[in-house]
Amino acid sequence: MALSTVHKTTHRAVSGALGALLNLAVSVALLGCASQPVNEPFHTRLYVGTYDDVWLACLKSLNDYPLKVSNKDSGKIQTETVNGPYNELVLTYPAPLELPEKFRYSLRFNFAKLVSEKTNKPLVRIRVIKELEQFQDFYTGWTSYPSDGLEEKVLLYRVQQVLNMERAISQSEQQRRKNP
Repeated sequence: MALSTVHKTTHRAVSGALGALLNLAVSVALLGCASQPVNEPFHTRLYVGTYDDVWLACLKSLNDYPLKVSNKDSGKIQTETVNGPYNELVLTYPAPLELPEKFRYSLRFNFAKLVSEKTNKPLVRIRVIKELEQFQDFYTGWTSYPSDGLEEKVLLYRVQQVLNMERAISQSEQQRRKNP
């Protein structure tokens, strides 16, 4: 009888410890997931320069995309819907995708004029939104699919590189005029 009581007590202690361990593991998993950053549906970057210069740099960066809307006054650029998950002319995707023909997307660019508080230099904010869709089936049709953000980051980087090249060319021409 004493052995049975010890066995029950040991069993309760072990199951209590396992229950506490399980609760701890679930809590860590839930809190760990909650603390991870959520992917935003857009990517934003600030550029030092005039609105016209940044606008032209963005148009040059989008040379490989068919444009649907390009309205400088409202600060909006939108590409036509392109088949595939990304533009193969802009980047080579790191991992091959199954059935890329089941994807399509368009890009939206929103521009905002800003002024730096510290230096009073003109700034331009560009926000890029990639509207990626995946074809599910005949009944469901096209559904929204999250973007990995790679193409958006590449395009924002390209805008900065075009601005850097334009500034370097401008400085070179000014030095050439001073020292013929």
